[in-house]
Amino acid sequence: MTRVTLAALSLTALLSACQQPAVTSPPAPPAVVGAQPTPDIAPDRVAEDARTGQRYVTDHLVVGLGGAAAEAVARQVGGVIIDRLPQLDVVVLRLLERDSLEAARELGEQGLVQFASPQQVWQPEPYTRQSARPDLGALAVNQVFDGLPQYALDSEHLNAQAAWDAGFTGQGVTVGVIDDPVDVSHPDLSANWGGKAYDPKTDRTYTTAQAWLDAVDTFGAAPQPVDQRVDTSLEHGTAVVSTIAAARNGTGLVGVAPDARYFTAAMFQPGSVGSAGVAKAIIWMTDNGARVINNSWGGAGYDPLIKLALDYALARNVTVVVSAGNDSREYYQRPALFAGVIPSAALAINNTRATFSSFGRHISVAAPGSDVLMTAPLWINSDGSRKSGATPEGGSGYVLMSGTSFSGPYTSGTAALILGARPDLDPYQVRRLMEDTADGRVGENPDGFDKGTGYGRIDLGALTRRLQSGVMPEQGGTLKVVVQYLKPDGTTTVLTQPSDVIIEKDGEHGAIYGAQTDSRGAAQFLAMAPGTYTVRVGGPDLAADPSATVRGTYTGKVTVTSGTTPTTAQPVTITLDKGYVEPVVDTYEPNDTLATAAPIALGERTKTALIYKDTCASTCTPAAGDVDFYRFEGKAGQKLNVTLFDKYHPTQPIGNVWAVVYIRDANGVTLKDGLGKALKPNITTNVLSVTLPSDGTFYLQAGTYSHLNATSGEQPYTGSFTNSKGNLYALELKVQ
Repeated sequence: MTRVTLAALSLTALLSACQQPAVTSPPAPPAVVGAQPTPDIAPDRVAEDARTGQRYVTDHLVVGLGGAAAEAVARQVGGVIIDRLPQLDVVVLRLLERDSLEAARELGEQGLVQFASPQQVWQPEPYTRQSARPDLGALAVNQVFDGLPQYALDSEHLNAQAAWDAGFTGQGVTVGVIDDPVDVSHPDLSANWGGKAYDPKTDRTYTTAQAWLDAVDTFGAAPQPVDQRVDTSLEHGTAVVSTIAAARNGTGLVGVAPDARYFTAAMFQPGSVGSAGVAKAIIWMTDNGARVINNSWGGAGYDPLIKLALDYALARNVTVVVSAGNDSREYYQRPALFAGVIPSAALAINNTRATFSSFGRHISVAAPGSDVLMTAPLWINSDGSRKSGATPEGGSGYVLMSGTSFSGPYTSGTAALILGARPDLDPYQVRRLMEDTADGRVGENPDGFDKGTGYGRIDLGALTRRLQSGVMPEQGGTLKVVVQYLKPDGTTTVLTQPSDVIIEKDGEHGAIYGAQTDSRGAAQFLAMAPGTYTVRVGGPDLAADPSATVRGTYTGKVTVTSGTTPTTAQPVTITLDKGYVEPVVDTYEPNDTLATAAPIALGERTKTALIYKDTCASTCTPAAGDVDFYRFEGKAGQKLNVTLFDKYHPTQPIGNVWAVVYIRDANGVTLKDGLGKALKPNITTNVLSVTLPSDGTFYLQAGTYSHLNATSGEQPYTGSFTNSKGNLYALELKVQ
């Protein structure tokens, strides 16, 4: 294990698919039924995390078990197992009473599992669609391929003919398209369908065109009957596939890899799709032999399950292409920020960056993405009749669209051309070949990299010459990082909350990638360019862990070695000397009522306790906010001091909360002063002084001042309550 200790440095805010813009079937069984359907997501259970912008399912918890027993984890958080991904050692739980954000924090902090995260929701973004019946007149003779004009393939753009003439057509390569369901019956697409289509919701693999079309017929927010009507929103995947692998059959369109095969997985269907379904599609593509996976989708926030699934593919030598996004700004959406993937930017017809295309130092290459002519679904039954859908009756079956959703597939098709010629190459070598041979003149830096177009427009003529030369880039490598924290006693420990890890390739235009650590402090980056990187680590976000007051931020150098893999790369250990927070476990809970009050003796100071409820989100309702009770025995006439240690204690402040404490008699009645007001600590000394009125049991009631003061501790509580692990306090009970 390599060990590196880094010097402190402020971590700057580095992180801030579609545009936001007569058919023969293979002779095979109609369907193979899978073992684990993915449950539907109830629309009323979808919420947005205000801190990250992620949309998530409030009662679905994704758990990376890391060897833990799924049933035991489910019992611990009060949930039931509803989905399993055994290849990743992951389960999805439905929580019966808790919010998944809160349960994820609890499991993650305990460190008993690899990670825990709410199931995130992925939905297709709007894209630009010019017309259902575009003008199909040729722009120029050299832009006509298979009968229809495709400027993207001409010699001024991708220059596809140069690759085809050299025999590079993608033959022998299967490209997996994770999108909405593809119309495998379309005349341009039927010949190159690989004979498998996957529905992650039902975990079924379909192996005939008619069986797949009938399955798509049933897709809806709720299952529909087979009624020859397909939801009109389902057209994106059909367009995407045509840019990759439309057959060169003399009519219609042709894909950039016209002899490649494709699989389709229906990630997007009417209604919401969770990250478990997306991960299943990635795994299915990998396990069924896809060498390239196209992902014309993306979004905000970090999803550990999607990162794990993509790493699963990369580790098995699958090239992963993603769209840069359509935010018209420098934006590092996921999965485009993940290491090992190939983020593709979009070009306008004039070979400049399309105005909608996101940009940044993670971009690899660019390809046409504006007004691209593609196939539109026809849904042709085996008897020649049509199902209704996105293309109206009498429609052409072709459409013009714009977005990085469509530059990405041209990049996937290029990857298929490379792997058809050199199946021995790894995902990094595929990426680097595209970059080495790209035309940088389309960007701001003609001789190299720029944020808008990466290394430039894909140039299949230059790529062909490079493939013919036989000179290949060196293999990629893997970086594994373990983040640990220095404790006050000089020992080190792994912090179970996620830390951000950003790596930046050395050099003026070094690429940037990001990941988060799991509960064991580990993060990994696959299919990387060999060389030296700057690594920046930011400890747990203060907004996510209010008990922390300092965020540890560090920088240093690491090296990625060519040929290393997840099994051979040695971890680099990074030690942060700031940001460690000693976990607080409230040993007195449950003590939320008089009946469950924890004992406290005269002369005793409690351990540090916590006004916090695991069952609440970041802010509880006043009625549900945590209140703690302690009981002791006293005698009439005893004079006692109850000292409250909180953020305002004059000499020993702890935590970050203004707390309050009241005292009650055996009947639960609050003791009052001579004016009839409830006794509470002096605002200067934090000491509540009391003379006990009788022998018997008494209770101390502790809570946050903002929560209890409005009613002097009487229920129902009406004051505001913030649920935070920074709500630390202690009590001391002494005779005066």
